[in-house]
Amino acid sequence: MAKQERAEQTRQRLIEAAAAEFAEHGYVGTSLHRIVDSAGVTMGALTFHFRTKSALADAVQEAGTTATREIVRAAAPAPGVRGVLDGVLALADALRTRQSIRAAARLTREGHAPGSGWYDSWAPGLRDSVERAWREEPPDGGLTPLAATSLLSHVLLGVEAAACAPDALRTVTGDGPQESLSQALTALGALLTPAAPAGTADGTDFTYGTETPPLPPSSPPSPKSPLGRVG
Repeated sequence: MAKQERAEQTRQRLIEAAAAEFAEHGYVGTSLHRIVDSAGVTMGALTFHFRTKSALADAVQEAGTTATREIVRAAAPAPGVRGVLDGVLALADALRTRQSIRAAARLTREGHAPGSGWYDSWAPGLRDSVERAWREEPPDGGLTPLAATSLLSHVLLGVEAAACAPDALRTVTGDGPQESLSQALTALGALLTPAAPAGTADGTDFTYGTETPPLPPSSPPSPKSPLGRVG
């Protein structure tokens, strides 16, 4: 194996180990000694690749934001509100399962990221997708794109906070938070999506996709009925 390749592998191991540390302990609580032990390298190898703890945090931040952008791009672009909610659910799942993404989010929240940090990797895209969905399929209820973007942003921020302390919030989120969130977003989508017409003039029932059976023929008026009297 070439020396340059070994060096890159060492660097990646350090970033992965640091992501786990920053995600769990935050910037201040992260230990460089635990990072090198986890990565299986020496402190000299760490300082060779990253001169300072801040430089290591920057590398983790970059890895997390890059992974987040990939998640956002890979989300299935379903039309309308459903596509927006699918994207939110995909990112929420990544926050729980990808340490680099969780670390980038925490470092940004703690102020150890340039500008808006991790938020820039998904918030502008969420706003654009909501506005596009509202143009394609204006939802019922009067909810504006700005209000919807704010709501979904707070959902993701809540998922990030819960991912940092899953045991402490288990009584609230339950043992299957992803399933609960999916059910909640599905219900929200049902509330926002315009109701489909019940049928058309030719008798097609859009709800079930079947033809509505014709009404039975009307019976002739009974002679005793007021409609059957003459004169």
